[in-house]
Amino acid sequence: MREDPKTWFAESVEVLTYNRNQRVWSIIVTIFGDLAQRPGDRISGAVLSRLTEPMGIKPEAMRVALHRLRGDGWIQSEREGRASHYSLTESGLAQSRAASPRIYQRSLDTPEAWQLSVAPPARQGGKGARDKAMRRKGVLPVAPGVFLTSAQAETVPDSLTMVGIVDHVPDWLRHKIAPAPVMLAYEDLEIALDRFAAKCEAMPPLGPLQIATLRTILVHVWRKALFSHADLPPHFFPEGWKGPACRSKALDLLDRLGRPELAVLEQAGASP
Repeated sequence: MREDPKTWFAESVEVLTYNRNQRVWSIIVTIFGDLAQRPGDRISGAVLSRLTEPMGIKPEAMRVALHRLRGDGWIQSEREGRASHYSLTESGLAQSRAASPRIYQRSLDTPEAWQLSVAPPARQGGKGARDKAMRRKGVLPVAPGVFLTSAQAETVPDSLTMVGIVDHVPDWLRHKIAPAPVMLAYEDLEIALDRFAAKCEAMPPLGPLQIATLRTILVHVWRKALFSHADLPPHFFPEGWKGPACRSKALDLLDRLGRPELAVLEQAGASP
């Protein structure tokens, strides 16, 4: 006997929102990245509210987050009568599409050749900014002034660069790539994914808004874990690394939920 849809949905939201540290602007970015990546795709304010209300997000928090994302050039808005519609800007589309392969691909291409760069000396105040800028480009700082990336990636400016095969990844570097908090975050994620998968064995018929909400939370917790570390092959991580298992489980669950069309969501969002 299948569960009541409302009860099943509420319990599933509770399972997937195990990490209560929700940044509303980041959830909105997840919504657009998952549902509205085509030019011309728009999501109404009504649908955004219906998707986020089950997560406990208040209207005021939503308005503040939308204002921030407009100011940052991520989204744009237009009014039709009393309704507001939102879409990704060209910059938002480009950034969202660039992140999508890492989020949704079943397996990631791992390079055979790697590039080790020794950067020129930097002043103390500039080291942190340089490391942060390199991380944003997918470059891994392995020691002060020393960076590792794939041989096809952008080089560190004005650096001594060597290209070759990584024969051995020492434990100190593995734990630098995925320190204890990152390892623990993946363990918690896998527990939540397993609990949700068990619930999906008795999933009742759901409405498109409920499906989209569950997709949003699922992509968000997966994306949050994924972007906490560099994009590297499994053997670069400590023993017990849950990354590949979580990737497989998260994508299986997304396939099971399916992705509602925007037109269907808009129609459902307009209903009382």
